[in-house]
Amino acid sequence: MDNQSLWLLVGLAVVGTFSWRFLGVVIGDRIPKDSVWSIWINAVAYAMVAGVMMLLVVFPTGLVAASEMSWRLLALLAAVLIMMWSRNMVVAIFAAVLVFALMMALAR
Repeated sequence: MDNQSLWLLVGLAVVGTFSWRFLGVVIGDRIPKDSVWSIWINAVAYAMVAGVMMLLVVFPTGLVAASEMSWRLLALLAAVLIMMWSRNMVVAIFAAVLVFALMMALAR
């Protein structure tokens, strides 16, 4: 694939992504927060994030791909539990990284 085709694909991805974001900004304030549409949009957004997270856990790349699946799942479980308990994303991420690092250190 040549450079021109790659730039075309990148441009199409940008247009596809930002057109939906622009539409969200334009109509987002007009949708009541407790409406069926708002609940559906929220559910789809959470499902997309969950899908990306599972993709990262199940099919990682780079150095993480050399780690055990159980370590990645344990780190994800720790993040979810800490997030539910503390309601703080930064603390949950720190806990997941800590659990994963401990599992890596104990494996040596």
